[in-house]
Amino acid sequence: MTSAPRPTSPGRAFLLYSSLRLLLLLVAFAVLLAVGLDTVLALGGAVLASALLSLVLLRRQREAFTAASVARAEQRRAEKQAQRARLDETPEP
Repeated sequence: MTSAPRPTSPGRAFLLYSSLRLLLLLVAFAVLLAVGLDTVLALGGAVLASALLSLVLLRRQREAFTAASVARAEQRRAEKQAQRARLDETPEP
């Protein structure tokens, strides 16, 4: 059983996920170049391979980003509702 990802800031979670995606792309590109593919083919193959690998390998980071984004959206929604309630309670002059 996997525990739920710990909510962090959405920006930090996005930065981690994006950095890992870029790392996957660079590793795949280097491997395909080492195999002897042409640069353009290696780049295209690396983009495809890194996209497919990230679906499997970066699931936890994607879920952490989603959880952080949802938590932040809920927090903002609650803050807006509290502010509206305060404004509704304020008597008009």
